[in-house]
Amino acid sequence: MLIERLAGAGKIAAEIDMTMQMDGGGSIVAWLKAAGVENVFSVSGGPINSIYRACAKQGLPLIHARHEAAACFMAESASRVTGKAGCAVVTLGPGVTNAVTPSLVATMAGTPMIIIGAHSGTRSFERGAGMSYDVLPVMKGVTKWAARCIDANRLAEYLDIAWRKMWAGRPGPVFLEVPTDILSGAVDAASGLPTLSAPPAPSRPGVSVSDAEAIRAACKAARRPLLLLGDETFWDRSGRIQEVVDKHGLPFSTLRLARGIVDETQERYAGPGYAACNGTLRRALAEADCILLVGHHFEFDLEFGDSLGAGTRVIQVASDTELLHRNHRADLAIAASPSSFFAVLADAPAMQPDEAWVSSILADWAAEWESQRGEGDNTGIHPIAAVDAVTDAAPDTTIFVSSHGNVDFWADARLKFSRPGRYLRAGQSGSLGAEVPYGAGASFADPQAPVIVFVGDGGVGFHVSELDTAERYGRAFIIVVLDDQKWGAISLPQHQSFGETYQMDLPRRDWTKVAEGLGGNGYFCRDPQSIGEAIKAAIAAGKPAIVQVPVRSVISPYMAYIS
Repeated sequence: MLIERLAGAGKIAAEIDMTMQMDGGGSIVAWLKAAGVENVFSVSGGPINSIYRACAKQGLPLIHARHEAAACFMAESASRVTGKAGCAVVTLGPGVTNAVTPSLVATMAGTPMIIIGAHSGTRSFERGAGMSYDVLPVMKGVTKWAARCIDANRLAEYLDIAWRKMWAGRPGPVFLEVPTDILSGAVDAASGLPTLSAPPAPSRPGVSVSDAEAIRAACKAARRPLLLLGDETFWDRSGRIQEVVDKHGLPFSTLRLARGIVDETQERYAGPGYAACNGTLRRALAEADCILLVGHHFEFDLEFGDSLGAGTRVIQVASDTELLHRNHRADLAIAASPSSFFAVLADAPAMQPDEAWVSSILADWAAEWESQRGEGDNTGIHPIAAVDAVTDAAPDTTIFVSSHGNVDFWADARLKFSRPGRYLRAGQSGSLGAEVPYGAGASFADPQAPVIVFVGDGGVGFHVSELDTAERYGRAFIIVVLDDQKWGAISLPQHQSFGETYQMDLPRRDWTKVAEGLGGNGYFCRDPQSIGEAIKAAIAAGKPAIVQVPVRSVISPYMAYIS
């Protein structure tokens, strides 16, 4: 009997008996294991039973969620935590269309994710089979690559293509559709079995000699430098970022996936790279004479570069040339990996920043959000007080999730991270509904870390049933419902504009009983002390939980600014 050990992403624990007849589903699962996929997230579907069986036989954990959108959000959040590709498997027709929004979120976030979708058998193509629909045009619009494989012996080849497409340039989701008869069809042992080794890792270009000279010259002249750390620094990590910050005395902000890539609790941190909720960053963008934009482009969170000063020089570094000069022309645009850029900067002569300006920027950020703090009233405590009570009670290993509601914008700027993969937010797309599945997915990706989700009483309703998913698999995460009894992100600006609101109010529901009904624990808290006690109790209990907190309905600086 030939037993071959898979080696995917450096380690694969299970063994496959290669003399056993393998079908298409088995070939897919063998390939996923070799690629280092750690969990498959899915929702029940008859056409994908061969993949389910293969997961059980080959030892690849299968997580059965309550909704396909939630399953895909879980896969994406696992990728954001681990730095590896996530994977979801969905059934045909509406199963695939339920994956559209998570695919859009992953595309806009630059998150690598493999989605495998079923289709009706090839003999029933174009005959109106049950649940059958041509979803490829839809999926091509929300992923980096979407294709259909109709030969079981080519499944591994198609997955190799998907892997290359997924990682090329800026990462993103890919979709492979497989008809049910191909999933259950036999694979030819001579030609159709996957290569049992990890697909090759993507390579990233280094900084050229001439670009290195230009970097050193530009940095030597800078007196008001600002370092912006973007998404690619998460996928291409450098241990020298802290060395660069210390050596050159750089104030820095972190964007999106880069949150925690360097310790945000240190004094040089100038707040999140999120201009709408960071007035200090808006000032720094206008006043800096040199901006080092690494692994990112001037997108919405940076106001598309429109607020930069007229004399500001921009050094932009990204492996994906499509990002270079996007929305704002860089003075020095370098197609290179962030790690190679930091190697050049770490070895360059120390910059001489204007310390008075740097100190002023850092002092502004320290004072900015303290001035926003408010007291409670008969409707609840201030959102900042609630957020602070949660973070004060949580250990520094905690993974935090927020989204795109008014309460989330209060949370974003209060959170600080000292390690990567601790901050998950679907803000790139502005999508509500990702928060709870993100929390569930993070609990599978890092079972040892506490996971806390901030969400309003509107957003929690999308996928609260995924508390059950976590409980069924012995995982735990905590949903903190900041309850202001309305769709606050829309209601508050609506009232400012028109003096009235339109169907924006929500009755106070007992979310603690919802948690208990789904197998978890519920806590209702009206003050910071009880919030802290509830968070500690929920973590100690090791069960999914909801902590419901009535909060004042006050517009966040973000919503006030963009409205």
